[in-house]
Amino acid sequence: MTTVDAALSTRVQQLLAKQIAEGRQLGVQVCAYQHGRRILDVQAGTMGPDDPRPVGPDTLFNSFSTTKGVAATALHILADRGHLAYDTPVAEYWPEFAAKGKGRITVAQAMSHQAGLHALPNPLSFDLVGNWEAGLAHVAGGEPAWEPGTASGYHAITYAWVVGGIVQGATGRHIRDVIREEIAEPLGIADEMYVGIPDGVEERLATLQPFGAGGLGGGLPIPPDHDFFKAMPPQSDFDYNEMRVRKACLPSANGHFSARALARMYAALANGGELDGVRLVSAARIPLMQQILWQEPDRVLMMPLRKGAGYFMGGPVLGAAGAMGPRTSAFGHSGAGGSIAFADPEVGLSMAVTINKMQMSLQGEGPTFEICQLIREELGVN
Repeated sequence: MTTVDAALSTRVQQLLAKQIAEGRQLGVQVCAYQHGRRILDVQAGTMGPDDPRPVGPDTLFNSFSTTKGVAATALHILADRGHLAYDTPVAEYWPEFAAKGKGRITVAQAMSHQAGLHALPNPLSFDLVGNWEAGLAHVAGGEPAWEPGTASGYHAITYAWVVGGIVQGATGRHIRDVIREEIAEPLGIADEMYVGIPDGVEERLATLQPFGAGGLGGGLPIPPDHDFFKAMPPQSDFDYNEMRVRKACLPSANGHFSARALARMYAALANGGELDGVRLVSAARIPLMQQILWQEPDRVLMMPLRKGAGYFMGGPVLGAAGAMGPRTSAFGHSGAGGSIAFADPEVGLSMAVTINKMQMSLQGEGPTFEICQLIREELGVN
């Protein structure tokens, strides 16, 4: 059911036009649902720095770590159906994971970045990122950087193989297939939600305008051996606009989505687990998806972050609420550069923002925050 709010759409379009005119956005989509109804679905700008075509509603944006929330939803769906449990050791589903002292790490700990398996080689090779079995082996054979459960450090890329290995071990299914068959197809968004794109959608791909010199983290006053750079190596032999990367399955960092696909998935989660007759999870599962498992400073991102089982949570951080808003019960995920998607069940709201001009943002700061804040203010839920 769609009841797009014309006044809200106008205000958001005006903000997007202003951001683009100021050079802070290139191409962008914004979609929101409230109480099961789509109230906003707007696009602006162009598909890439060298692609002047206008962004459309079905344009596909690489949304980086916003992908993590989609992968987490797949895991929670399987948990809701009894295929896995949060307090069970990962190794019970994935025996190889027990290597090097990891036998007691639970699903909940692994999904909330407490396993200490964030590190990757620098330079990072596509031979690892683009090889699913190699990624699983990297995580299974990894040695925790700290005593699991005593700290949390953002598994920026390795999360792909953590969540993927748990799902595959528990069910025998590839997480890419679970996302498609249990989320995208039932919700009617199978052509706008991919983790590893298929042939035939190339013309709908937005092109990213990358960060400036130094990339994400390049200007931070941190030493080169910091956990930030271990989790996100500054050197690689690939970039995320390459077709080989787009086609790989990396459910931590290369999901290609439209904003309306992301908002629709989270609309179900903001609406008791159901949307338009499609139930993703039981209503009783939602509070478990909202459970905060860690909120102390993150060893990689260097700030206190509320984390659930695969999601980041809303509420103030260092005294100020971010793009997900003021409620700690909101949950979802942002992506490097500024994309975000989340559910805010207390007010029945879901939002998604997809962009292609990379911002110096990890938690949807800057233009994305402005968009989400405007929507909440217009709806009176801020």
